[in-house]
Amino acid sequence: MQMTNPARSVIEASSRSRVEAGLVIADSALRLRLTEPDALASMFARMERWPHTQKVRLVVRLADGRSASAGESRSRYLFWTQGLPAPTLQFHVYDRHGKLVGITDFAWPEQSLLGEFDGRVKYGRLLRPGQSPGDVVFDEKIREDRLREITRWGMVRLVWRDHDRPAETAARVRRLMRQAA
Repeated sequence: MQMTNPARSVIEASSRSRVEAGLVIADSALRLRLTEPDALASMFARMERWPHTQKVRLVVRLADGRSASAGESRSRYLFWTQGLPAPTLQFHVYDRHGKLVGITDFAWPEQSLLGEFDGRVKYGRLLRPGQSPGDVVFDEKIREDRLREITRWGMVRLVWRDHDRPAETAARVRRLMRQAA
């Protein structure tokens, strides 16, 4: 049984957490279709004078259900706080025959750069039967090579520890953007 409206839950939880954590919560609720962007905005408008809700305005503005994981949401927050261009999310790459080759977590088409967030889950707990972490890493390398070959763009990969050093991570992304462009 649902006790509160999901949009209200997002606003209340975000009001009691850092903006980054609130963004993870909001993105997840949107991705799971528990609420819609308009519902979040409407609920925030009704609650914006409540204590601790001022920072929630930013959460609602940045929220995007296309972020497929907490790592992707945190990466987007890092890009925003560091003044990087907002990426296109879930960027589809097709070969010359129109066949989908892959979807990247992020892309900056104007800078000719693709991006991925890599957590350990895809290299461990989510293995298919008979698959080793080495198989997954090798498959991912082949996929990345193919994406770069088709687009002729660079690739940046982020991991959890990159969020702990935002300025350094942003400098690396900027450097790759310059190299790729």
